[in-house]
Amino acid sequence: MRSWPETTAVAADGLRYADRRHDDGTVAVETRDGWDDHCESYFEGDPAPRPDTLGVNPVDSDLSLDDMADRFGNPEKRDRPRGGTVAANARLEAFCDRLAEYPSVVSPPAAAQHRSSRLSADLAFGTLSPRQVYQRVRQCPDGRGRSMYVSRLYWNRHYHQKLADWPGWTERAVNPVFWGLFRDEHDPELDQAWQTGQTGFPMVDAAMRALTETGYINFRMRAMVATVYVYVLKQWWKRGADFMYAHLLDADAAINYTQWQSQCNLTGVHPVRVYDPAKQQREYDPDGAFVREYVPELAPLPDQHLAEPAETPVHVQRECGVDIGADYPYPVVDYAHEAERAREIYADLADRAREALSDPRVERRCSFSNRGRGRTDDGGGDDTQGQATLSDF
Repeated sequence: MRSWPETTAVAADGLRYADRRHDDGTVAVETRDGWDDHCESYFEGDPAPRPDTLGVNPVDSDLSLDDMADRFGNPEKRDRPRGGTVAANARLEAFCDRLAEYPSVVSPPAAAQHRSSRLSADLAFGTLSPRQVYQRVRQCPDGRGRSMYVSRLYWNRHYHQKLADWPGWTERAVNPVFWGLFRDEHDPELDQAWQTGQTGFPMVDAAMRALTETGYINFRMRAMVATVYVYVLKQWWKRGADFMYAHLLDADAAINYTQWQSQCNLTGVHPVRVYDPAKQQREYDPDGAFVREYVPELAPLPDQHLAEPAETPVHVQRECGVDIGADYPYPVVDYAHEAERAREIYADLADRAREALSDPRVERRCSFSNRGRGRTDDGGGDDTQGQATLSDF
């Protein structure tokens, strides 16, 4: 793409591009040695000069908004951020003003909607560059919020490097042992329940409705709905990843698809971490603000019943005017049973997955680069137990 006559490439983006590849697309040269220094040099370097004008886009496309609507539903999203570099820079300045609170708002989905950086769409579309954001954030007072966000900028570049090293991330499982996992188990009814927010797991349903209505959910919710889709509903990861990618306003292939594969352990090197929707709701939406906004049929329920409404006593349902099974569905599957089944399935495949990693090409695709001189800090604030290592803007 960089050689297309219709494109003008800017040399600096913090990535390394290989000129030799194996037949499967994996890079055949080392791109990771000294990667942290290379990436830091990009972040610290002088920005490319701003062009005086931009010409008409010469790239033709036969994909229309109507095509997208037919395949994925209404593409219109409410509360869309204004596009362009002027609005992007205003968002960047506003985020810098509240950078100190970043650790406390990055995980709760209701807070993240309004108080996290909300710069991910600008980074995806290029109205802000990672270097531009890095250099502005580095001007802010030192603190946990700044170090966390700088770490995430390095992770943004890391996952783009992984896609550059192997473009197959968007198409098939990175570890061949997991190719086609759950593809034959496709259940259109379960898939539809997940897409429309009718699974009977309120935190999942709130997140999926927020995704389709607004085009945004924070990283914790993205990870949760992905693991529920694959581990709990036993659906093929790519259908879910494609659906999410189509609805995200900040859709970035390098982050979306690598994160789906990482969260669902299609690498064979990540833990099988099955997010419990009820636990997520109790810990990150204890007052029910997020669930009540997107699943209003449950709004009258007391806080203590929002996580598992199917367990609400009948007399409480009557008092609140909420009929579980009529106004809101029972869970479409038994979470505990399906989570345990997933752990067993992956355990059965673990030896083969490790054996596949003995292939240098597979190992290279699944490995991690040096992560910005160890800039994980204690990183994810509320996002512990692995979340510090994930791009979260």
